[in-house]
Amino acid sequence: MRPRLSHSRWVSLRGSIRTIGVVVAVAAALTCLWAPAAHAATPASGTLAPDASGAGSVSWTGSTTIGAETLVADQGARCFGADGRPAAGSGCDVFALDVAVPANFYSDHPGAVNITATGFDLADLDLYVYKRNADGTRGDYVTGDGQTLGADESVGIDKAAGAYYVVLTPYTTIGPQSYSASAVLRTRQGPSLAALERAAPPGVPNYRASRDQYTSHSEPTIAMDPLDHDHLMAASKMYENNDKYLFKVGTYESFDGGRTWEDQGHLPGYCEAPGQCDPANEAAYRTTSDPTIDFDDEGNAYINVLDAPGGTAAFQGFNMTVHTKRPGRPWTGPTTVHDNRVNALTTRLFLDDKNWIAVDNHTDIHGGPNAPRDGKIGTMYICWSFDGTQVPLQQIVVMRSLDGGRTWGGVSPGDNIPFPVSQKTLISGIGCHISIGPKGEVYATWYDNQLNALMQSKSNNRGQLWSLAVPIAGIAGVNEPFAGESFRNLSIPTTAVDAQGNVYVAVASRNGQGSPLLGNLPALGRQIKDGGVSVAELQKLLTTKKANNLAGVDYKAGGDGLGPMSGSDIVLFKSTDGGRSYSRPVRVNQDPGNADADQFQPWMAVTPSGQVNISFFDRRNDPANYFIDTYLARSEDGGRTFTDSRVSQRMWDPAINAPTSVSGKFIGDYQGLVADDEVAIPFWNDTQLAALPQTDPEHSPYQEVFAARVPGDTVTPAARTRCFPRTLRVGTRSIGRLSLRSTRERVARRIGPPGRTARGVLRYCVNGGGSVVTAFDAKGRVSLAATTARGHRRSKIGRGSSVKALKKQFGRRLRSAGAGVRRVASGPSRGVLFGVRGEKVTFVAVADRALLRKRAALTTQLRRAGLVRRR
Repeated sequence: MRPRLSHSRWVSLRGSIRTIGVVVAVAAALTCLWAPAAHAATPASGTLAPDASGAGSVSWTGSTTIGAETLVADQGARCFGADGRPAAGSGCDVFALDVAVPANFYSDHPGAVNITATGFDLADLDLYVYKRNADGTRGDYVTGDGQTLGADESVGIDKAAGAYYVVLTPYTTIGPQSYSASAVLRTRQGPSLAALERAAPPGVPNYRASRDQYTSHSEPTIAMDPLDHDHLMAASKMYENNDKYLFKVGTYESFDGGRTWEDQGHLPGYCEAPGQCDPANEAAYRTTSDPTIDFDDEGNAYINVLDAPGGTAAFQGFNMTVHTKRPGRPWTGPTTVHDNRVNALTTRLFLDDKNWIAVDNHTDIHGGPNAPRDGKIGTMYICWSFDGTQVPLQQIVVMRSLDGGRTWGGVSPGDNIPFPVSQKTLISGIGCHISIGPKGEVYATWYDNQLNALMQSKSNNRGQLWSLAVPIAGIAGVNEPFAGESFRNLSIPTTAVDAQGNVYVAVASRNGQGSPLLGNLPALGRQIKDGGVSVAELQKLLTTKKANNLAGVDYKAGGDGLGPMSGSDIVLFKSTDGGRSYSRPVRVNQDPGNADADQFQPWMAVTPSGQVNISFFDRRNDPANYFIDTYLARSEDGGRTFTDSRVSQRMWDPAINAPTSVSGKFIGDYQGLVADDEVAIPFWNDTQLAALPQTDPEHSPYQEVFAARVPGDTVTPAARTRCFPRTLRVGTRSIGRLSLRSTRERVARRIGPPGRTARGVLRYCVNGGGSVVTAFDAKGRVSLAATTARGHRRSKIGRGSSVKALKKQFGRRLRSAGAGVRRVASGPSRGVLFGVRGEKVTFVAVADRALLRKRAALTTQLRRAGLVRRR
């Protein structure tokens, strides 16, 4: 949500009231000591006009000091007096910016004015922009940024024109604090959108989910029913007023794998009082936000949302709620997970933000087995950023449910006390994501934009206790609008755990940079908790090289005009030891490594057999790095290498009718993705329908949400497949170097990338003809391997051998293993399978003994591999 500031103002419930009182008292005392006059920047004003290339810039310096705006999160409102002019005593610094562009300039030069303030060390200055009226008074609020201590402040003004006030506020500073700032106009130069589309690679069919009266949709999320993979539940924010940033959360349901959708409108229970669903009544409007969805293995879906009374400019007390949807029934009303509105003080001071829900379908609430339709619902988790609205404090916290979502607690059911999993003081992070492993192990992962690090905590006892949080890797985070854009952005991580317990973390990082933190991570966690290591010391540990500073130039993400090595990439970190250490980052997107294009907002899904899928926004098909596509990357070797392909059918312009949040234009902070071994289904928002003629019934000038189906074998291998030799001995548990019970990653490492993937089956070529195929069990290990190559033989029997020769070789040891399949029941070849069609052998296979004992499961695997026909 981040409704007030780009990083909000975070606070922990335990011990926070006393801390707040001390901070406010100190601030009040310092305000009396300094009693500042009104400040004006140097120079006090400037005009920004485009040159022949559509670019331009102005810069200034200034100084803030302690005043009425210290420790106040009101978007700089107190920088102005009752007369609407810059106020003495506020401590703010004000610059008058004029943007002089010709009429219709942006129709031919899409772009934005990006404003950045820097150079204030460990102080915390915030940046806000207002319109400036002709008489010099403050006009409407435009945008703002409120990063953490010492972090640069950046905003973008889409299609900026006219007069503005640029305000720097002294959120946290000791006395006068200088800064430097610039406003840079960057516009797109290049082929038209239509011309780019003609040159772009084809996408796949896109299926529109949103068909309603709302003015935009964003932050889509999606979940796949484990009992029926064609049954999907999805959700998004649905706007009723883009300019005032008023919205509800609504849902969509599909029973055909995302090809068609029922738009179910907004969730029930949030229009109980007059005005709560009236966008003309902002004070009474009830806001719901940040949807996340998951299924249990009994067929029930759960959606977790934020809930607050009052529109974006007036809300207080953002809470957590959960709704349940049982098969064939509508969504229930909201169940409160965490209540900030217990009294007037908590309502004013606390904010829940950037939440995620997950259900343990591996173990029950006692740690025992949890099978589909067994009547058991595993432990349910929600993690989020527990923030303060008035002071710069924050915790990442978790609550859980042991009764199918009816009651929630941090330590005990219904206690309303979130369990803190972060222990770093002041600012802990944002974008918490929960993933659950095959033994019920739980990982909470988030991004700390003060450290530029990925943080993680783990529980091995179903959330009763959590490990001390540690930074698992440093990244070059994307914390500001891209150059020439105005939509906000953040490096929010996405995580997954495969059937082997391997942990994957993907995130956007400038220039594909990232450094896993080496050494004794548990010991470092204790040092952080005990205050034995400072923020500055942590930053040094996480920085191994100045990856974005080449030849003295600070390369940033987002078409900064500095040439190659200035894009945002998706990177993947992997742990094979339960999160105790992580590998170096793998670059997920496969555009040229020195490209300027940006990839951002990734989402990840790992299939039962171990295929890694990551979807993301991508700007590679526009040389000007402005228009956006959706791409899907895929790994067949446990994240070691990736291939990618285009998903969207049309590029889109993020500036078209984008909702305006208090921290910038909004296209969402995250997207959605689900996948199984047959198909990956990305779920995202864009404005691609705005490019259609207005007479087209599908035309829409707003952000709509879409799904696509990317079959499991769509992406071409990144490296040339190494074919199996022409002749090869077939063992009882192996075919050459391919062995039963191997993981997908080990298969790829020993043999190479497959030539084709379909329905979770890897297919390899053979020199001289034929193929080798391998299928996986529910634990992601090889359960069946088969070959159709003539030279691959067992006891001299292989493809092309006569059935007469087969019977002569094995005699009475042959048994039927299903239609067209024979199994050797005893002897040295026990368990080897032969396909039979007509009078010839069609394949030789080896299968895991557990699979041989289940004829129906064996037949299913043989069909998936294309070795036997369906009847």
